[in-house]
Amino acid sequence: MRGVIVNEAGLADALRSLEIGPARIDALTHKPPDDDHPLLADNLPDLVVGSRNAWGSVESRQRLVNEVATLIRDYKSGTPRNSSLPA
Repeated sequence: MRGVIVNEAGLADALRSLEIGPARIDALTHKPPDDDHPLLADNLPDLVVGSRNAWGSVESRQRLVNEVATLIRDYKSGTPRNSSLPA
């Protein structure tokens, strides 16, 4: 649970008081967050809350497609890799 690494109330206070500049987070302590969550209750203009989707780049998806295609091709040719299934 990565959300507990950040003191969410402290981050909200620091953003509100302009003690720090913009911030981006991709994990919260509790999901779904409460309506009175310190980072979400106020409309903090310098806060971006995004999804945790680091693997979803075009390059990583293409690598995944290529790897799956290779695994299928190897399996069909009788030389499976990374598989406990019989050829």
